[in-house]
Amino acid sequence: MFKVQDQLCTHCNFCGDRGPMLCYAARTARHGLEGNFPSQDENLRTAFGHTQSAGEQFLPGVPRFKALRDIVLIPELLGSQRVAYRDKLGVEPLYIHVNTQTTLGGFMVNTPVVVAAMGSTPVANSISVDLGMGAARGGFVYAIGENVVNMWGYEERIHPDQPTLKDRIRAFTRNQSGMGGVVVQQNVEDARAGVWKRVYGDPELKEYFDAGLIGFEAKGGQGAKPGMGGEVKVPRQQAQRLSGLYHFPVDPFVVEQSLYQRHSVPGTATVESLHKQLQDMVRQFPKARIWFKTGPYGDLMAQIQVLDEVAAEAGIRIHLTVDGTEGGTGMSPLGPMNEMGLPMLSCLMAIQRARKQYTHLDYTIAGGLVSGRDFAKVLCLGADGIAFGKAMLVAAMAGRDQFAADFAGESALVQAGAHGVVNFALEGVTNEARMLISSVGKYDLAACKLVEPLPAAGRKVSTIDVLALDEQVARMFGLLYAYDPQLWDQLGEATAELRRRQEAVAAVRV
Repeated sequence: MFKVQDQLCTHCNFCGDRGPMLCYAARTARHGLEGNFPSQDENLRTAFGHTQSAGEQFLPGVPRFKALRDIVLIPELLGSQRVAYRDKLGVEPLYIHVNTQTTLGGFMVNTPVVVAAMGSTPVANSISVDLGMGAARGGFVYAIGENVVNMWGYEERIHPDQPTLKDRIRAFTRNQSGMGGVVVQQNVEDARAGVWKRVYGDPELKEYFDAGLIGFEAKGGQGAKPGMGGEVKVPRQQAQRLSGLYHFPVDPFVVEQSLYQRHSVPGTATVESLHKQLQDMVRQFPKARIWFKTGPYGDLMAQIQVLDEVAAEAGIRIHLTVDGTEGGTGMSPLGPMNEMGLPMLSCLMAIQRARKQYTHLDYTIAGGLVSGRDFAKVLCLGADGIAFGKAMLVAAMAGRDQFAADFAGESALVQAGAHGVVNFALEGVTNEARMLISSVGKYDLAACKLVEPLPAAGRKVSTIDVLALDEQVARMFGLLYAYDPQLWDQLGEATAELRRRQEAVAAVRV
């Protein structure tokens, strides 16, 4: 039996067959829906239904960040919306009846999941075709990160084992069925190389722009190293080729060593220049979906205001991905990863606040998120979608390890990796979220969103579906606190008010 580690290990490089443990991403990539249950081995004595496995009550050590573990969903038995949905369906509803099809950033998706933008690092690029194929077959969004063209080429491979940007885009476009989308990120060095112009003018991609399946994402920052550019280590020949494009602390033409640090710039911006950059995106690339990726910055709300102004002026919606400081796939200096940026929950609180002020934006949250539990909770707290970076890499690698023998030909490994990605995102994450969402009597993702504050025993709360186990987290999101001595007064009053509103809406519809 696998020892189950619920979240990703921060040092994970995928632990392989038969353990010693499998994290959530690897578990669901291997076992699909079964990965949401305590055991997947073949020993009847320890199989699910024959074991005393219970929920995890203890966490090792003291967590540094307040996180989604401090939030729980609260179901109801009496007066649940499940009754009305049962009457509508004509059968007792299950989690499978939760509709996850929606729009995200201009794309129709089977589930609002995003493969977070990972760039040119070998670990991300080498398995990137698996990710694109998986996203296409699963019908969700595949974001491609920065520096790929300069590092590995646009169409002709610079290194035979490393996909180009075009390879990554094709992995999605050649496997798509009209759902999901592919988003190409651009940073300063990419802009100098004309990456977006090259993609937008590519005749092969015209039909996909016409179909609304490609977007462009401006790079404002990331969770692992906000305020810094991308870093990677490269061998000497590659360092010499890139020396005029990036910063190298050691001159590869003068000093001989095995690997050289390559640093890209973070970019500089003002309110005015960001406004102009986004306006130029809309004007130059009218058929591209417009996305913006930012990190856990102190001026996050100011960035959001600029995005909303541009979207309103252009009469479009702009999609914003916010990456909390817990994010990253390991190619960042330890100092920035550990000591810079706002936690993911603080970024999620900014999204909740922004939704009340701005009306032309959609939001995805990222930052150390792994499971369907995370997915359900961020939807309930105001996000439209969820992005996974490292978890997707682990899922693709686990898929390669588990399913390679099921496919034939040169693409067997890629097909297997893509299968792991689909398993993780749909069978794992989305189904686990559906289980939780259906348990609170909701059967559409939009129904999970926060409501206008409900009066409850002298205070206002934003939902009755979610409680906080931490008093500070409760204040952050306007949630009821599970250990408040007034909980039952508050919960009763809030429930009654919400039902009154639901009845009023139903009466208007009739």
